[in-house]
Amino acid sequence: MTAVACVITNGGSHAADGDFVVLADPGDSPAIALPSPASRLETFEAVEEVIARDQERIAELEKRLKELEQPAKPGKEAAAAGSSKGDSKPQEDGQKKEKDKQKKPAEPVAVGSDLSLKSSWASGLRFESPNKDFGVKVGGRTQIDATSFTSGPGPDQSPGRAGLDPTLADTVNFRRARLRVEGRMYEVYDWAAEYDFVNEINVNNEVFPNERDAGPLTAVTDLWMQIRELPVLGIVRVGNQKDPYGFEHLTSSRWLNFMERSYSQDAFEGPFNNGFLPGIQMFNNAYDGRLAWQVGQFKNTNNPFGFSNTSGGSMTVGRLVYLPVFEDEGRQLVHLGLSGRTMEPQRRAPRYDTTTGDPTGPTLPYTRFRSRGSIRNGPPGPLNSIYADSGLINAEWQNMIGLEFVANNGPWSFQSEYFGSWLHDARLPSLAQDGFQNNRGISGQQPPPGTRLGTVYYQGGYAEVLYFLTGESRSYSLLESRFDRPVPRNNFYVVRDGGRRRSWRISEGAWQVGARYNYLCLSDGEVNGGVLNGMTLGLNWLMTPNSRVYFNYDFTYRDFVNANNVNGSGGIHGFGTRLAFDF
Repeated sequence: MTAVACVITNGGSHAADGDFVVLADPGDSPAIALPSPASRLETFEAVEEVIARDQERIAELEKRLKELEQPAKPGKEAAAAGSSKGDSKPQEDGQKKEKDKQKKPAEPVAVGSDLSLKSSWASGLRFESPNKDFGVKVGGRTQIDATSFTSGPGPDQSPGRAGLDPTLADTVNFRRARLRVEGRMYEVYDWAAEYDFVNEINVNNEVFPNERDAGPLTAVTDLWMQIRELPVLGIVRVGNQKDPYGFEHLTSSRWLNFMERSYSQDAFEGPFNNGFLPGIQMFNNAYDGRLAWQVGQFKNTNNPFGFSNTSGGSMTVGRLVYLPVFEDEGRQLVHLGLSGRTMEPQRRAPRYDTTTGDPTGPTLPYTRFRSRGSIRNGPPGPLNSIYADSGLINAEWQNMIGLEFVANNGPWSFQSEYFGSWLHDARLPSLAQDGFQNNRGISGQQPPPGTRLGTVYYQGGYAEVLYFLTGESRSYSLLESRFDRPVPRNNFYVVRDGGRRRSWRISEGAWQVGARYNYLCLSDGEVNGGVLNGMTLGLNWLMTPNSRVYFNYDFTYRDFVNANNVNGSGGIHGFGTRLAFDF
C-alpha cells in the first residue's frame, strides 16, 4: 500500500504559517494532519533537504539514547556523558548516592570534642555545637490582657453576701512575663530554668503601699534537669515541673486555644501552685510515639515557689496515651488519654500572722476547691474574682482521674476532658479545735464545723471545637503527647510595593475561631461550693509563629449559695483580649 504526501496551503502560491503536511494512505480515512516545517518550503528539493537533516538528527538522538541506557562507565567517557545536554540520569544517580551517604550513620565523635557554639533562630535565640551535644536556648513570653465585665445581681453583691470576692472590675494587666533559659549538655542531659515575674500572693504585709495582700514576688515554673535515652525508663526529669495530669494542663500557655484554661485547671489540675510541682517523673513511648506513658512522684505544694515546708503531701501521678490514628504528621489524629493521681491533700496552717506572714496553729491535710473565671480580672494571685469555692475541707486522702479525647482533622480540631476527685474520710474544720477563723461567708454552703462528710466527690470538664479559617492545622508533639506550636502558612505584614502604582501588599497571617463549653461542680452532699456552666467564644489571630492576639467572649452562669445561706447565683458576661508574644 502506497502512502501519499501533499502540502495543503491556505491559498496563493506560497505556503503560509499554520499549513500542514498531510500523510495518508489512499484507503485511510480520515487523514492525519501533522504540523511540519516542510509546509513552508516552496520546492520539493528544499523539502528533501529538510527531511534528510531531520533523519540525521533522529539517528544521532537514537544513538545517544542507547548510550544513556547503558550503565555509566568510569573515566572520561562517563563524565562526558554525564555533562551532556538532556542527560538527567547520571545527575539522578549522583543525588541518590548523596542521599544514601546521608542515610549512613555518622562517624562516632567524642562528646564535647568541639565546644564551639553557632547561633541561629529557631522560635528563639539558640546556640548549638556542631555535634549537637551542647546547646543553649534563650527565650521567654509576655502576655498583656484587657478585660471588661457585667454581672447579674447575685454575683454583683458584696463578698459577705455571696457575691464575687474580689468584686469584678475592668482591668488591664500582664498575665505572664517569663524569662527562660534551657539547654543541653554532654549529649543526653537537658535542663530548663524559667521564672515568672508577674505574680501576686497573699502576704498580709503593709510594707507594700499600693495593694494590700499583694507582693511582686517572682515565681518559678520549669526548673529541672533530665537525662534522656535511658533503657526502659526513657527520660527521667527531676525538679519543679508540670505533673502529667491532663491534656490542657500539659499544653503550654504560649498556644492555648482560649485566654484561660477550663475551670478544672483551677479546681483540680493546678490549684494555688500554677500547675508546677517539685518531683521526679519518667516518660517514654513506643510504636513511634503512638503509645506513650508518664509516671512520677511529686510534693503536693500550695504555693507557686516550688517548695513545701510541711511534712506529708506526697502525690503519685500517672498518664497513659494511645493514638489510634496519626497521619500526615498529625494533621489527622485521634488521641485517647487516661491520667490519675493519688495523694495526701495539701497541708495548711489554719491562719497566718498578719505582720510576719508566719503560720499559726497546726498544719493539717486540708484541701480547698475553688475556680476563677474563664476571663481573669487581675494577675495571678488574690486580685482575681473567685466564682466557686468549697471552703477548706479536711480529708485523709484524695484520688483523682482524668479522661482525654482529642482529635485533629486538617483545620478542624476537637478537644475534651473530664475530671473527677474523691476526698476520703472528709470533715469540716472545727473552728475551736483547728483554730480556723470565720470564712466571712465567701465559701460555699456548708454544714456546722466539725461535721463528718464521708467521701466527697467533685467533678468538671469541658469540650471545645476550633477551626482555622486560613487552612492551617495544629501541630502535635509525640514526645510529650500534647499540642505544640501552630505555624501560620503566611506571616502577617502590610507593605508598599515598589511598582508604579505603589499599591499595598497584605498577608493576613492565620485566623482561627473556636467555641468551648465549660463545666464545674463543687457541690456534693452537705458541702455545696457552687456549680459553674460557661460558654466561651474565641477568635485567634496568629500574626507569626511567635505572636498572636486573642479575642474572647465568655458567659458563665454561677449557681452559688454561701455558708450563711445567701444566694449569689446569676450570670456573668466577660470580654477579653490578649496580645501574646514568645521568643
